[in-house]
Amino acid sequence: MDISVIICTKDRTNDLAKFLDSLGSQTRMPDELIIVDASQNDDTKNMIEQKRNQFPFDVIYRKTPPGLTRQRNIGISLCQGNSLFFFDDDVVLDSEYIRTIMDTFAQHKKEKLGGMTGNITNIKQSSKAWERIFNKIFFLNDLGQGKIKLSGFPSPKIDDKPGYVEFLSGCNMIYKSNVFSQFLFDEALTGYSYMEDVDLSFRVGKKYLLFYQPKAKLKHYSTTYKTYDSRALRKMMIQNHRYLFKKNQNHDLTHILSHWLSVLGVFIYNVLIQQDLRAGLGIIEGLIDPKRC
Repeated sequence: MDISVIICTKDRTNDLAKFLDSLGSQTRMPDELIIVDASQNDDTKNMIEQKRNQFPFDVIYRKTPPGLTRQRNIGISLCQGNSLFFFDDDVVLDSEYIRTIMDTFAQHKKEKLGGMTGNITNIKQSSKAWERIFNKIFFLNDLGQGKIKLSGFPSPKIDDKPGYVEFLSGCNMIYKSNVFSQFLFDEALTGYSYMEDVDLSFRVGKKYLLFYQPKAKLKHYSTTYKTYDSRALRKMMIQNHRYLFKKNQNHDLTHILSHWLSVLGVFIYNVLIQQDLRAGLGIIEGLIDPKRC
């Protein structure tokens, strides 16, 4: 098999149905679809059964306990393709997405290309000058050149210029299967597993080239951020941010100062600007109760 698509989902039947419709409209179809479902009920399973016969490719369904990194690793163990496409369940693909990615791999076949990501067309750089300046001062994640900042936060690339990047966006990341003989997702990042994509691709990028292809387009509706409790979300965010900085980044004075500035920036933005006291409480809880490297 050449192309495997892996989807990890939990209690988002309607979002997943929209994704499946866009997958079924691709000009180049995958050879198999693996759905790793941690939903609390059978709504998602029943929807998949209703749609299964619409697809000209194999559909493999597996029910598991929740945990995104665990679910992704289970998906890897089930697939047979040479190119593994990971999508979030709340994305909608342009009809040429898979074809564009595979054509790009073919064009770079002489290079040591391990992974690729596409262009999320419905996210834009903030139009507010103060917010862009704030993000730079505090080394927060903003839209940039596909690099990881000194703080450990990512700066996703979303422009129209293809190029090499330091990490892949988790809502749409493609890896060659041989990568997973050496690397897997870190299951210490539990639940929603914030920044699990940055962690894996940062490690993979030390051995393989990673590429951004803007012609491979999709929309990401970021359902998690709209439904997750802000206190729990920020606690997990800070825990994972601290854990991955300790795990992956240099610990010289410049990196350490940048990292702690980013933590301060997250707190100021959420509490003073957004006036979300629950998010502030979550940030404090994440600092008091860190993940252990």
